Amino acid sequence: MPAPSPSRPTAIPLGTYPGPDSMALPTEMRVFTAPELPDDPMRRARCREWLQRIVAMLDAYVAGEAVTPIALADATGEDHAILDEILLEGEVKALVLGEPEWQIEETAYTGLWRVRARDPRAGTLLDRLEVGPVPPVIAESARDAGGRIDLPAPEAIPDGVINAPHVLAELAARSAVFVESGVGHVVNLGLLPLSDEDLTWLAQSLGEGPSIILSGGYGSCRIRSTRLTGTWWVQYYNATDTLILNTLEVATVPAAACAAADDIVDSAARIRALQEAYP
Repeated sequence: MPAPSPSRPTAIPLGTYPGPDSMALPTEMRVFTAPELPDDPMRRARCREWLQRIVAMLDAYVAGEAVTPIALADATGEDHAILDEILLEGEVKALVLGEPEWQIEETAYTGLWRVRARDPRAGTLLDRLEVGPVPPVIAESARDAGGRIDLPAPEAIPDGVINAPHVLAELAARSAVFVESGVGHVVNLGLLPLSDEDLTWLAQSLGEGPSIILSGGYGSCRIRSTRLTGTWWVQYYNATDTLILNTLEVATVPAAACAAADDIVDSAARIRALQEAYP
């Protein structure tokens, strides 16, 4: 079978990847529009209180200080409605499978995240706002579920699988380096002579980890952790949902899912401007 073209990489059958229907990607690029605060004086005052807390958290992060997430589990229904109004939705969503199962959404302010789960044992809601490149639970869950992958004996490799075992060996070696030194690596599968059989075997060998990330924009990026420590499958699609870049990335979390430091600074400035516009 001929190798897939670099410009039209083959999609990878990763089980139920990329996730449940509730994580559907946006169908168009969002343009940020500042929310309008309510006219009601009491609701407006409550909005200002939340904005003050959020600005303080963002400013502390930008200044390099220790930051405590803002707990929302005890917030009222009115508070949640206010937060929905002022924070809006961003373009990155994530799901971390397990107990508890975490549902994560970036707000319209890059680097400001809504992190939610229900503790199945205690029956309590875990709900908080966090600031940073990506919520730590995404990387921590992927790391805890990862490990080494033993390379198969030649006789155990199915017919038609030719080059994938070499890719798996490279990834295993790079994963070990990453664990020791933190040095990452990217393998562009579209540039390699890999058949459909190769890609399917590679997906099955790496397996599926607990962390799933979807990032929208002009097209989309779909990311899932694997069973190999620090190794993520990253697939980029254009606006017509055609796979245009297919990579395996060894990293704490792929850069495509992470907020940049400059964007977090900008988010702090935008929320501060919103706060100052409604004294």
